[in-house]
Amino acid sequence: MRKVGKKVIHFYNNSGSLDNIIKFLENIQKKVNYLNLNVSVEGNSIKVTLFGSRDLQQLATERLKDLANRYL
Repeated sequence: MRKVGKKVIHFYNNSGSLDNIIKFLENIQKKVNYLNLNVSVEGNSIKVTLFGSRDLQQLATERLKDLANRYL
């Protein structure tokens, strides 16, 4: 049986560009559509909460880090 839970990841927009945050969020929608997640943005701080099995959370975390490196 797979363990299900939630995982919280924090990112920071070092570029300071709102356009980069928007691109980051749009790509999350495209590339991480296999589990439930919530995103909140306050200033340059981005909080992503993942809900689902741990193996899917791990896959999503890798993709999110790649996207963050690209856009933030």
